Amino acid sequence: MTSSYTLEGIPTLSYHPTEDSQPAPPPKRHYENCTYIDWPSENQLQPSQEDYNFRKWAVVIGAAVLVGYMASFINLLATFFNDFKKGLCLRKLDSWSLSNPYSTCPADSWKSWSQILFGISNWFSAVFINLPLYLIMSVVMAGCATYISQKAPWIRQSGIPEIKLIVSGLNYNVSQYLGLQTLLYKVAGLVLVVSSGLWLGKEGPLVHVSCCIFNILLEIGVGADCHEALRREILSAATATGIAVAFNAPIGGVLFVLESMPSYFIPTKNMWNSFVTATVAVVSYSGLTAFASGKNFDEKDLFSVEFGNVNWIMLEFIPFVLLGCAGGVYGSFFIDLNIKLGRPRFRNGIRQALVKLTNVSDHYGTVLEMVALVVVTALLSFPFDMTKLSLNAYLIALFTDCPTEISADSKNFICGTNDAATALKLMYFAAIGFFLAAYTFGSDLPGGVLMPSLVIGASTGRWLGIVAQAFQRWLNLDAVCTETSCLVSPSSYAVIGAAAFMTGITKYTMCVVVIMFELSGAVSYVLPIMVAVMASKFSNDWMCKENIYDTWIREVFNRESHIPPEHVNDGRGSGVVNFTTLTTTIKSKLPDLAVSAVMVPVERVECVFLVPDTPYTVESLQSRVDSTIHEGFPVVLSRENPLSLGYVTRSSLSQQLRMMEDSPLTTIVLQVPQLPRAAVGATLHFEKGLGDFSVIKLTVEQPTFVVNDLSPLVLVIDAFEKMSLNYVVVTDSTYHGSDDRMVGFVDRFVLSDLIRTDFAGLHGESRPYISSDYRSQRRSIELLT
Repeated sequence: MTSSYTLEGIPTLSYHPTEDSQPAPPPKRHYENCTYIDWPSENQLQPSQEDYNFRKWAVVIGAAVLVGYMASFINLLATFFNDFKKGLCLRKLDSWSLSNPYSTCPADSWKSWSQILFGISNWFSAVFINLPLYLIMSVVMAGCATYISQKAPWIRQSGIPEIKLIVSGLNYNVSQYLGLQTLLYKVAGLVLVVSSGLWLGKEGPLVHVSCCIFNILLEIGVGADCHEALRREILSAATATGIAVAFNAPIGGVLFVLESMPSYFIPTKNMWNSFVTATVAVVSYSGLTAFASGKNFDEKDLFSVEFGNVNWIMLEFIPFVLLGCAGGVYGSFFIDLNIKLGRPRFRNGIRQALVKLTNVSDHYGTVLEMVALVVVTALLSFPFDMTKLSLNAYLIALFTDCPTEISADSKNFICGTNDAATALKLMYFAAIGFFLAAYTFGSDLPGGVLMPSLVIGASTGRWLGIVAQAFQRWLNLDAVCTETSCLVSPSSYAVIGAAAFMTGITKYTMCVVVIMFELSGAVSYVLPIMVAVMASKFSNDWMCKENIYDTWIREVFNRESHIPPEHVNDGRGSGVVNFTTLTTTIKSKLPDLAVSAVMVPVERVECVFLVPDTPYTVESLQSRVDSTIHEGFPVVLSRENPLSLGYVTRSSLSQQLRMMEDSPLTTIVLQVPQLPRAAVGATLHFEKGLGDFSVIKLTVEQPTFVVNDLSPLVLVIDAFEKMSLNYVVVTDSTYHGSDDRMVGFVDRFVLSDLIRTDFAGLHGESRPYISSDYRSQRRSIELLT
């Protein structure tokens, strides 16, 4: 650095950096559980080895292959055990598929357990032999799954909400939640739950399984270069991979990530990673599934629609829109019922009633609840052949059009000579599915809600298709039929209904359309599916603001004791500041206010002072750190002169205090680097009056975003959402010094709670910012570079 003077005598400084004076990337940080990572610093970390990119892509591709194999393994085992409860297929494997034994086995070759054990088949054997065996095996499977979920609580439910939080930056005990033990327990639990016949799907939890596999291989393959930003980049691709193998829909998996997961990275980066992994995983999944079936690749063994027609008429848009509206209504009612049935008070009441009824210890309340749920599900499903199918097999049957002649050597569970009876069965199945899925999804078992929603929607759509077909016959419109097909095809209505109901529960649109297109292969039905999805989205947005996953995050995460609570941020909610999957009306409810209306005033903020009112000791400061639930503290000069000097994390300060725990009564002085001139005199005066003391040099973060109390709140929320900020120090707009004087503090948990309540507490405030002209507020927001 050199100094010189201009012709007018004004001093100037010139700085010429050398190659070795470039700023070093920030060191790797350790984050406490339930805290958010520092995205800017994590993204600056550079790999230490030259083969980093090769190892990264080797891990990604290898993990995708394993996910495909794991998904096929789960599907085959779950289907086999589910069908094993009903009997066995006693014919060579070349005449039926191992992927769906019960639904593909010729009718004369499928033997129930009463036929295998005693050689009889009548109503008496069905009630007194087959039903008890069916119940016993279902209870054993569900009981084992309950035991596993109690032993490993991380495997419970779907996993998609937690993955969404992790991808957005939350450190949700990643080493355990995405570890090897969790993976093994999750796979075992999924197989048992699906096999038991409960109304839970494996498709959503496959995202959790996929993320576990990717995270484990990333730790092994990348090693020391695995920083938190890279982990979340890879987990986004893992999410797409899980959805891709769940529905055999690689493009749908890519779009699922773009629609559902908030990301710090640009979309094209996520798209390319997701595209590669989803493609590789689906190829490996399809190959192993075809091999296990004992035949060449056949789409019927995965998901397929065999339409009786490939066209539709404009008049059918009326029932298509009705299906879409029904899907939106279904999503709203299902979410409300699921939340009510999942509340701890209601669940504990059910468990206590079962405990009193059976006169056992309270410890077995959860087990009794699962046993009762399995028994009710089995009793409601056993009467009809179609209701005993696994959800996957039943969906395939709904997506398949009826043949002109029913073969005598094959089972046909949907088609029959009496359309009225079939329609009643479909409505019965959809009704029991709605209530059973709403209750079961709130349980402690691993399982998702995507497949139940698809099945309920497909059943409703198939029912409406039968009604439309009857209406066509009543109006004598057989002229639109050919020798092999009719334009009104119930199977096509099933596909459209499934898409509408899936949108109703998730609020996703593009990925749902593409997933259904990839499942069915019906190019000509893309437009009807889009119309139904659009109607479902509009009607659902009108009735509720969040999908099932965001509702779970808002109502349950970090608010209930389903997982042992962490001390940091305990009870403060999720901290998600994102509007991606919320309805567009949420932001419109934000009143036109300044950030001062929501900030925590500096008097109420837990700060760390360089000049405290009472000198710190090691013991007093450690006690203060241990007693707070906040993940860090703003560092200010003093209570009387709150000059903002940075931000120190709780873990960093606690680590430095632990190095001095042998002297708990020692007086300590806190120091920060590059102290402003205005603060030097005050700190020197304070230190002079202490006598003996020890010094702790704080590692402080300097904010990249400065905002004063007159800044528009909507602009601050946009900054949190788009820049992935964790906190903002609010400065005094009336202070004209060279330094920033703190008047308040806002973190992501404050804003997340406002979004959760639709900004209800802000209406009626009277503290607007000065003007809507941002140019006149040059000092309201400043980006530091």
